[in-house]
Amino acid sequence: MDYGMIGQIAKAKHYAEERHRIRFLAFKVSMVGDNHTHTVTYHAETGWHCTSDFFKTHGWSSHTVALERILKDMVPPVPATESREASAQSAIISQIEKAKKYTLEPSRVKFHSFTANFSGENHTHTVHYEEGKWECTCNFYKSHGWCSHVIAVERILSAMVTPAERASEAH
Repeated sequence: MDYGMIGQIAKAKHYAEERHRIRFLAFKVSMVGDNHTHTVTYHAETGWHCTSDFFKTHGWSSHTVALERILKDMVPPVPATESREASAQSAIISQIEKAKKYTLEPSRVKFHSFTANFSGENHTHTVHYEEGKWECTCNFYKSHGWCSHVIAVERILSAMVTPAERASEAH
């Protein structure tokens, strides 16, 4: 293994501790709830969307709030819209409790795709993921098929993504 590869691995470990370097531009995930699996999407221009009925009526759900917490510092907060109806308060409390539970269980989340900006030490690069296939705009990725940016995002998202394939010396 050459020093460039060793440097990339060390940099990836460092980057994984600095989540604020990553800013999701868009993503699509499946999230296993207590009753159903929902699809949650995020796009920087259009915001959050969830297939749950609660989201359709309130503009947020336990799924979007849990993802906001799991992806802390990498996505903006879910805009909350409060309902003043007394009958809705019970549903809101239930959603908040579920969000707390889901936040502690990130294995419920499976990323299908995402695009994120990654602020490296010298430049901002774009990391793209689609059903287990990774790409990064940095030069090291272009020449080696892996890089510190991809490894750092893999470490942060852990079991929520399929690891990138790379040469055995990169492990």
